[in-house]
Amino acid sequence: MKLLVMGAGAMGTTVGGFMALAGHDVTLIGRNPHIEALKSKGLLITGIWGEHTTRNFRAFTSTGELDDSRYDMILLAVKSYDTEHAAEQIKPLVDNNTLLCAYQNGLGNAETLAKYFGWERVLGARVIFGARINHPGQVEVTVIAEPTAIGAYHNAISEKVARAIADTMKEAGIPTIYTRQIQTILWSKVAYNCALNPLSALLDAPYGQLAAQDFTRKIMDDVIHELYRVGNAMDIPLKPDAAGAYLEQFYNKLLPPTAAHYASMREDLKKGRRTEIDALNGIIARFGRERGVACPANELLAALIRARESSER
Repeated sequence: MKLLVMGAGAMGTTVGGFMALAGHDVTLIGRNPHIEALKSKGLLITGIWGEHTTRNFRAFTSTGELDDSRYDMILLAVKSYDTEHAAEQIKPLVDNNTLLCAYQNGLGNAETLAKYFGWERVLGARVIFGARINHPGQVEVTVIAEPTAIGAYHNAISEKVARAIADTMKEAGIPTIYTRQIQTILWSKVAYNCALNPLSALLDAPYGQLAAQDFTRKIMDDVIHELYRVGNAMDIPLKPDAAGAYLEQFYNKLLPPTAAHYASMREDLKKGRRTEIDALNGIIARFGRERGVACPANELLAALIRARESSER
């Protein structure tokens, strides 16, 4: 596979690195000093998937540096607020045989890509493994909850093709499965993140503490109920199909293994970085406004995070 990774941060570099190790033709687009270190020293991957080194890739800071014009797949691993800009940059690199994979957090990324390139080019990915850049040129895979799930929207890409992509990534050492329900599982992940991430960031609290207090538990309940009302208004096939059933699963199964975890959004605020709130609570609130569904809890959390972003900068 000829693969371009647009957004070679920790996650994108990890995927690109394993694909390169498996012999694929990989190009990484990212930022210095990470890209400069990759060029000069190669890539070191450590962590729960073992220790690996490779130089079998190319790395650049801009698509303007590329001499190749076409790729089999472009994997978008940029922050959600950069998806539109990235789509503009890759337009000259996409032809009738190029697939795009939104390997990102939140909602709206695949929709942005489809606006530019059509659903017949776009795959979605639900990613639940963690990685970090410890030093430029070095990434560590820290945790995995479930294999990455990859699938097409609206049956616009054949199951055979989408499954082949998932199998190729699995064979490269990245735990990956194919799914026919990419929308469903993405909304489930977003529900988890909407309930926990902004509160953890705003209150400087781990997930378990949020669940242990009646005040924050009530807010999380409201966030999930609003999300389900919006999803139902949009005919999203949610699973479980009722907010109450999701909340029971959330508190008893999903949250306990991560009770000591803090949201990465907390770290973003501490370092004065922009968060992805607009692809989480912000987009649920926007979808609600567009469909006449009130989302006061999601609106408030999104506004508070934006206010903190502004003050931290």
